Amino acid sequence: MKISAVARTNVVTCSPDTPIREVAEIMIKKNIGSVIVVDPAKPTGPIGIVGERDVVKAFAAGLDPSTPASEIMSKLLVTIDADAHVAEALLLMREANVRRLVVTKGGELYGVIALKDIVYDIPLLKNHRRLFHQRKNINT
Repeated sequence: MKISAVARTNVVTCSPDTPIREVAEIMIKKNIGSVIVVDPAKPTGPIGIVGERDVVKAFAAGLDPSTPASEIMSKLLVTIDADAHVAEALLLMREANVRRLVVTKGGELYGVIALKDIVYDIPLLKNHRRLFHQRKNINT
């Protein structure tokens, strides 16, 4: 299965100067685990990623909430092409020790794929999840 079939394409982005307080608020409001930092001159050009762990570390270290995202973002972006196979994504995640990959198509930002996106798409787990919810509804 291609990554394009699983990746989330409604990518939430911010600029490098977005305050980390705002990044955290976006993550909470949108119920997401990361925000892609893009070059303001090229909105389809990712330059970093801020994950929930980055935000937690920043606040735990006592950083000012107005600190720009560029101060805490991971600049080492691990990217994968939208046409790559999901198995390649899993291998890349393991090799790079990351839980999310930035998905590109033609060098442009296309989406994000997280380990949980892949796991939730496994047919066996989909069936198990459906049965679990059916059983839960019967018991209530």
